[in-house]
Amino acid sequence: MTIFRKALCTFAFATLAIGTIAAAPQKAAATEQDTLVVGTMWEALPLAMQPRRSRFFNESEILDTLVKLDYDLNTVPGLATSWERISPTVWHFNLRENVVFHDGTKLDAGAVKFSLERVIALLPYAADLLNIKQMSATAPLVLEIETNEPFAALPNQLTDAITGIYAKASFNDAGEFVKPVGTGPWKFEEYRKQDRTIVTRFDGYWGEKPALSKVEYRFIPDHNSRTLALEAGEVDFIDNMLPSDVARLSRDENFKVYSKPIAGLYYGAFNAGDKSPLSDVRIRQAVNALVDRDLIVKGALDGIGEPAWEFFGPQFDWAPKADAPFKLDTALATSLLNDAGYTQNDGKWEKDGKPLTLRILSYSSRTEMPAITEALAALLNQNGIATDVQMYTWEGMLDLVKRGEYDISVVFWTPEMTGHPDLHLKSQFHSKAGLNYQFWNNAGFDEAVDTGRTLSPGAEKDEAYRRAVNILHDDAPIIPLVHKVSVGASAKDVEGYRTHPSGFFYDFKNVSKD
Repeated sequence: MTIFRKALCTFAFATLAIGTIAAAPQKAAATEQDTLVVGTMWEALPLAMQPRRSRFFNESEILDTLVKLDYDLNTVPGLATSWERISPTVWHFNLRENVVFHDGTKLDAGAVKFSLERVIALLPYAADLLNIKQMSATAPLVLEIETNEPFAALPNQLTDAITGIYAKASFNDAGEFVKPVGTGPWKFEEYRKQDRTIVTRFDGYWGEKPALSKVEYRFIPDHNSRTLALEAGEVDFIDNMLPSDVARLSRDENFKVYSKPIAGLYYGAFNAGDKSPLSDVRIRQAVNALVDRDLIVKGALDGIGEPAWEFFGPQFDWAPKADAPFKLDTALATSLLNDAGYTQNDGKWEKDGKPLTLRILSYSSRTEMPAITEALAALLNQNGIATDVQMYTWEGMLDLVKRGEYDISVVFWTPEMTGHPDLHLKSQFHSKAGLNYQFWNNAGFDEAVDTGRTLSPGAEKDEAYRRAVNILHDDAPIIPLVHKVSVGASAKDVEGYRTHPSGFFYDFKNVSKD
């Protein structure tokens, strides 16, 4: 067994032991029978319309989207009962009848048009996501959307949590966001800063009414504390559990543990610009060939995750697959590094007398992120590449990344979240993408993605995205590390919960307490 394997095993054992020692709270009084109390990693910010935080409006089902995704990530009716592409750039969405917002106003095509225009105006990410040129209400319940170019991905993009439909009462006279007023089964009730957000059942909901009267989202950012709160009876449900807690709670008959692969990828984004040695594709390919993803999952995550040898998760049949996924190949890595001018001196890779050192940045708010980042660094060190690991807040890391002051940034994204390849291939890696901070530019990739998003389902679309993914692998501006496995837990009296593969949808309307 290598020193690294021993270190990871020691880490896993120590983490499990800490979790076991800490897990001795006294059972507190049960939560109210008609209320589900949820311990969350992120603070629900119902009064802040921002890209990540506004996803809470969909997670909690305060807002509905026009199109939804089922548990196989297929598009299904939401506020739109059907949709039709009547020309390469024009779509008609037929809206559901007799839907009202939480303030009693009616949903119609004009209301949806107003909402999407507000979302696009306030959230630049949404403008890129939807690619809308103009909209018009051609009938009371028919919305016509014209895109800037042929855009077959539009229905899938309209499942994105950020496209939830707001009532006009959500905004003031100046057009500024005030609070979320939607059509969902839950309506916003109360927010206590750095503490909790409360939603209550909306009895005017157009679908099946929730069994519970209230859901309370409590902000518990410390990962150990969330589990302790569940064990103490202070909350009914928690998400984003530490891997070390999973086995222990699974053995306890007082709790249910939910574990399922979902849309989500932990990966290293490479700085392909002039400031980094990773500007050389051979170094990028060598790093991919040196890192054992299986060992990261087994050693650093106690097996909670799927080794990522390619960008999209293996469980999604519609997602394009690379012809030759990455694989562990130290001989290939040695050849690539030698070809790039590096030699090994006492096991360390050097060039012109200077060690190959990679500055790795990440952020600690996600449960698995520190362990994955440290494991990546340890594997590179073991294989002769020195590392400098620095952990920040998300905002702190992003500031450095935008300035190009990094070599690898370890991040988490949800490439399968809308059930279409366009979402993250376009928004993260296209040369003109607003979120492309990697200084990577590949004309062939741009062409493949630009073509793929115009095409309806079929062989031509599949081939375009296969070409894009192959370029992503061959030119290697990333290192996929771990496909996300969502792990949550609840008290044993919670019934009806299912993990949704999008990663941004709780579906608590189908939950009850026995």
